[in-house]
Amino acid sequence: METVEVTVRTIAININQTYRPGMSAESLYDFTRGVWRLDSERASKAKYAFSVYDGEILEVYEIFRWSRAGSTEYITGREIEENEKKTRFEFVGKIANEDVRKTICRQNASRIALTESDSIL
Repeated sequence: METVEVTVRTIAININQTYRPGMSAESLYDFTRGVWRLDSERASKAKYAFSVYDGEILEVYEIFRWSRAGSTEYITGREIEENEKKTRFEFVGKIANEDVRKTICRQNASRIALTESDSIL
């Protein structure tokens, strides 16, 4: 398997604790986008977020913006605890375009060569 080079800023988000097989696309998005302790200034530079489970990239999201946790509604009705709203962040975005997805999705995260990246959680 060859390495895939990604040349835009990205954030790889590990969802090992929340992912469940058969999870809906909406739930996957909600659990990928928040709620994270991170440097919001640094995160705001990322164009894409990778949803990573057990080393595999399940989905790629284009990030529109970051905001405080709980400041936007979650599709699945996910509740954010009050203490998390003060110290954590979430992104708003959409599933990346098909060209990006077909290159990145289902890849082993260790096979991605990130030239400009961040990794959280």
